[in-house]
Amino acid sequence: MQDRYVIMNTGFKNTIERGATTGYQLNIREPYYRGTFLSSIHYFDLTVDGVLVPRDHIRIKVSGKTVTLDQMEEADNIRWQFGDAATLFVTKAGGLVPGIHEIRVGITIRKSYLPPDDPDHLYTDFPGLWRDGKYSTFIEPPSFITKRMVLVQ
Repeated sequence: MQDRYVIMNTGFKNTIERGATTGYQLNIREPYYRGTFLSSIHYFDLTVDGVLVPRDHIRIKVSGKTVTLDQMEEADNIRWQFGDAATLFVTKAGGLVPGIHEIRVGITIRKSYLPPDDPDHLYTDFPGLWRDGKYSTFIEPPSFITKRMVLVQ
């Protein structure tokens, strides 16, 4: 994981639509060195100034496509490459006040190291990964990345 590079220094600003501030946005990078499809993101959250942002207030734009976090769970056709920026759009009437804000991103990506089944029993030595003869995806605890950011707009 490349945690210290996840929250980017660029792109943190309020979003304005039809003359009204409707929320804010920030850029993040994919932390997993192999890249992943959005549907492999097992856990995602965003906390700003100690307040957890509701899932239904967040959209993510990757490779030119924007989806909600619920849609992200099914987005097996959108690949987020390592190092590529994604933009998080957050709906919040009035946006954020200019100044310093503490941003925390929590993310867990399901790893694709092992196949979904093992008819030849090649991977039975991985404790906790096999249930009823089938591979159970290895899921690490979430990584939480925190950064203090300045909103100047």
